[in-house]
Amino acid sequence: MYKQFYQGMTLEELPLFALVLFVAVFLGVCAWLFGARRSQDYDGLSRMPLSERGEGGHE
Repeated sequence: MYKQFYQGMTLEELPLFALVLFVAVFLGVCAWLFGARRSQDYDGLSRMPLSERGEGGHE
């Protein structure tokens, strides 16, 4: 099936380019998400469930 689909295609490199682009964007998002500068944000968020301020339900 794939052979027939790609047989008439003039841009054989397109699937490879799409894969490389996807992997690059995925790794970029992971690097941004787990970057050292964002660790301060996560530290504050990790303490939220234990804080006494939000104990009474919804604010």
